[in-house]
Formats: sequence, structure tokens, C-alpha cells
Amino acid sequence: MLKVFVEKSGEELQNIHIIFRDGREMTLEALIEEYEELLSKPTVSELKVGVWFRIDREVINKRKEKIRRKCEEAGAEGKKLWERFEESNEIADKNPEQYPRLIETYIFRKEWFYRTVQQMRDMCEKVGDGMCDEIICDLELQMRICNGEHVDDLVKKTDKLPLVRVVKLRNGGTGYLGGGVRYVVNRPPADLHRTKFYPDYEDYDYTPYAFRRVLS
Repeated sequence: MLKVFVEKSGEELQNIHIIFRDGREMTLEALIEEYEELLSKPTVSELKVGVWFRIDREVINKRKEKIRRKCEEAGAEGKKLWERFEESNEIADKNPEQYPRLIETYIFRKEWFYRTVQQMRDMCEKVGDGMCDEIICDLELQMRICNGEHVDDLVKKTDKLPLVRVVKLRNGGTGYLGGGVRYVVNRPPADLHRTKFYPDYEDYDYTPYAFRRVLS
């Protein structure tokens, strides 16, 4: 069988577009990039309850363009998410001690009737370095995109995790990330609600979201 090889420059590849059967369109360069990444991709962790999830900021930085492209392909919601990522990444870059290269996050398995918000923060201090803030949440979402999750699933579809996660905002307030299938909250994973910090507020339905810094 005759084998034919044609060399194309990066600029030429950007001008060749592939249209899939479902109507999706991407450049040949992007398709090759995805294929090469699929071949070389190691086993990656999945965000689960009761298991530490690793965020590698070096991986995120190397794949920023891919993350941006996938966000833009997801429409208005995806573009808003990318704008959020850009702001969070800038803050993380300016505070490397607070947001080092490797971070792990942990979703508590709810085994209590209720906890106050302050008690939830204390729980996070005991298992790691404290409660996740909105910057770490955005790093987590970007890591999940690097791990192969679709932006549409993060901004449009109902969160598959059982409970909404409670986070500590950078301004000291309280945030609520994602949705929870257990109580039919029906919010997507990237959804973040912000409120004031009420330390004695008794929470019966949600779970704390902790983090720890990892020495590389």
C-alpha cells in the first residue's frame, strides 16, 4: 500500500477545519493536539467524595489555550467561565505561597445531622490547610477540564456530586459551589453563590470543601 506524508506548518493547520457528524467544528491543529494528548495522557484523578483530588498548576498553565478554546466553544456561559478563570489565575500567580504548584482538595462525606459554618471551617483546618476559596475552586474546575471533562458539563448540566460544597471566600464571606443530586439542587458544578459569613448558621444539607498544599 502506498503511504503518503504531507508536511504542514502550524499556520496551515489552523486554516484546515474539521466538521464532525454532530455539527461540531475544530481546526485540524486542535484535533491533532487532542489526539496526541489522548495518547500520552496518564491515569488522572476524578473528583470524588472522601478522596483527595490533585490540582497541578503547571499542567493548567501549559494547557491554558486549550482551556480557553474549550470555554469559548461552550457559548456565553463558557466565555464567562473563562473570564473568571483569567481573574483567578492572575490572583494565584501573584500569591504563589498561598496557591503553590500542587494543591489537593477534599470533599467531606456527610456523616452528621448539621454543622455550623464555623464548625465546617474548623473541620477543614483539621484535615488540611483550611477551607477552599473561590480561587482554588476555579483551579479545580480548570484541572477537571485538563483531565477531560467537558465545559458544557461544568456550566450547563446538573452537578453529579451529592451535596453543595461550602467554601470560604477571599473576602471572608461564605460561598456555595455547585449543586447536589441528593437534594435536587440542580446547579452546575461551576455555579458559585456568595453570601456573608454567619459563623453560627446551622447547615443541615451541605458539606465543607477543604484543601492542603503539597510539597513538590
